[in-house]
Amino acid sequence: MQPNEELNFARVALKGTAWIYAARYSGKLVVFLSTIILARLLTKDDFGVVGYALVVTNFLDVIRDLGIGQAVIYHEDDPRASDTAFWLILLFGITLFAITWVAAPFVGAFFQDDRAINVTRALAITFPITAVGKIHHALLRKRLDFDKTFIPSISRNIGKAALSVGFAFLGFGVWSLVIGNVGAVVIFVIVLWIVLPWRPRFQFDRKIAKELFRYGIGILSVNVLAYFLRDSDALFIGRFLGATALGVYSIAYRIPEMLILEFSNVIHNVSFPAFVLMNDPAALQRGFLKSSAYLSYVTFPVGVGLALVSRPFILTFFTEKWVEAIPVLQAISIYALIFSLSYNAGSVYKAKGQPYTLTKLALLRIALLLPALYLAVTQIGTIASVGWAHAGVALVAGSLNLYVAARMIDVSLFELLGSFRPALISSIIMALAVMGMMYLGADAIPVVQLLISISIGGLVYLIALGFQEQELIFQTQNVIANILRRGK
Repeated sequence: MQPNEELNFARVALKGTAWIYAARYSGKLVVFLSTIILARLLTKDDFGVVGYALVVTNFLDVIRDLGIGQAVIYHEDDPRASDTAFWLILLFGITLFAITWVAAPFVGAFFQDDRAINVTRALAITFPITAVGKIHHALLRKRLDFDKTFIPSISRNIGKAALSVGFAFLGFGVWSLVIGNVGAVVIFVIVLWIVLPWRPRFQFDRKIAKELFRYGIGILSVNVLAYFLRDSDALFIGRFLGATALGVYSIAYRIPEMLILEFSNVIHNVSFPAFVLMNDPAALQRGFLKSSAYLSYVTFPVGVGLALVSRPFILTFFTEKWVEAIPVLQAISIYALIFSLSYNAGSVYKAKGQPYTLTKLALLRIALLLPALYLAVTQIGTIASVGWAHAGVALVAGSLNLYVAARMIDVSLFELLGSFRPALISSIIMALAVMGMMYLGADAIPVVQLLISISIGGLVYLIALGFQEQELIFQTQNVIANILRRGK
């Protein structure tokens, strides 16, 4: 029974991760390429002004579905639940748009920059638009139809890149970024409705609404806290260091976000609905350890490697214009690596119906983070110090998060740490190889340094990991072959 369960989870995890990864990263690759172009066409100030508005709209984006989207995943199958959730989310999305429009002048006053007012109002249009597709996306996740999320996701990112770059070439400046963000949301929702033929009916069940809200409010509280954990850095930088500093920080942050944090989110999107289906405690234990290991196989080498090659990376893709982003990229890469390791713990709390545990832990982390960020911007006064403040807090709070999640499902700390060991050892070996290559190629041009370091580092890591995890290689091959044979 156990081998079948493990194979089934591996199939679900690998298949789901592959599709979401393909969707996110094919699209993110397009966005990354467009960011390189935009970084050359626009000013640091342009990115900073949009960053002002995104600090606010990202917060409202967190609360716009009241956690009901994930409540639909957790709730038993019932057509009335989906219909009720749709109308709740749509109503709240419209309400948020109205509130943001009225409150926009306060955003300009807080950041001491009136340019933030109209940009905030424009980005607020995405709230009611996104609400129209929120349940479609939740239903696809609930059914584990991750392959069907590929087209909407890739369409959104291609649309965003095309619109942003196109309007930047036409000289729209900061508004090219706004148009790209709004247009991407419109495209995403339209394609979602095409991919999933579900249509909401005009019915609303108050009892179900209360059940969805009761579960969703726990998720909402976690998401609100997650916002402060994720975006409070931009809040402090924008307020105390200005638009240019925020623009540099946002560019540096995007790279680890795309390569590390997005991958962590992919694992979460796959593991949460998969964990919900695991009624056997032993299966949940094995699933948690497996997904934690899979997560570390990618985030360890990427985080360490990106920190080591930050200089040739920035100089190659963004030129000397963005050289201030180098120390920021180093700090954020380490932060993203540390943070990613505890990311999967949230899936355990939600699957066990205890999102409030995550809320309590997030409150503790915020209590540590906000003072650390304030000291970083007011005492040290550099954007790199903000990244290192993030990393230090993530180490302390993330360790506690993993410990509590492990205790909740009766996984020993030794077993959990053991799931990270192969990736850690392999990454250390890789780091030594990369540092050696960087030293030997110190006089080479940045692009050559980057290519050689990535090639040698990647090869060394895979060899080191392969020696420790031979079973993983065989299992992955078997799972892929099994999926291909079944055509699923």
